[in-house]
Amino acid sequence: MNTKAPRNKPATVRLRRSPNEMATLKRELLERARLIYRDEGLAALSMRRMALEFKLSTMALYSYFPSKQALLEGLWLEIFEALLAELQSVQKGRRTPLKLLEAHVRSFLAFWELRPDQFRMIYMSLVQTSGADAVDMEHQPVYAGMVLLTRERVAACAATPPGDAALGLSTDALVAQMLGYLLLTLGVARYPLYDRDALRDRTVLDILCTVQQGLASPAPRPRR
Repeated sequence: MNTKAPRNKPATVRLRRSPNEMATLKRELLERARLIYRDEGLAALSMRRMALEFKLSTMALYSYFPSKQALLEGLWLEIFEALLAELQSVQKGRRTPLKLLEAHVRSFLAFWELRPDQFRMIYMSLVQTSGADAVDMEHQPVYAGMVLLTRERVAACAATPPGDAALGLSTDALVAQMLGYLLLTLGVARYPLYDRDALRDRTVLDILCTVQQGLASPAPRPRR
C-alpha cells in the first residue's frame, strides 16, 4: 500500500497584463495588421493568424478586437486621429481665414504624402464599400470632427454666412481636388510628373480659388 501523501498540484497561474502592457500589445497588433494588409492584402489578414503570431488564444485576441472589422476600424481610427491632430495644429499663427484654409490643405496633403501606404489602404481599397469587413467611418467622432473642421474653415472664408448648398458644394470640391492630387501622385506611380512640388502648389492655389468662387456664387439648382 502506498502510504505517501498525494502531492498537491501547483495552481495554474494566470498572467494578467497591466493597462500599459495591454495598450502596448494593442499598438503592436495594429502595426502588424497594417503590415500584413500592406504587403499581402486583406485576404491574408485574419484573426486566427493574428492570434497565432502573437501566441494569444482567440478569446484573448477578441478582448482587444471583437472581429476582423473592428481590427480594420482600429487601423483607420488611429490614422484619422493623427490626421485630425495635424489639421488642428495649423491653427497657431494663422491670421486670416484664407491663410488658415491654405495651411489646412497643405497639412492634409503633406500628411498623406508622408504615409503613402496608409493612403492607399484607406482611399484605394474597396473594403470600405461592401462586404462583411466593411469599415464605416462616417459615425466615428474623429471622422465627423475632421469633416466639421474642414467645413468650418471653408465657411470662414465667405464674406457673408454661406447657405448650406454653397458651403456643402465648396467643401466637397475642396476634398475632391485634394484627393485627386493624391490619387495621381500616390496612386499612379507610372505617371511622369513634370514637377511634383509645382503641381502641389498649383493644386493648393486652384483649391483656394475654387472655394472663393463657390462661396461667392449662388449654388446651382439640383438637376431634375
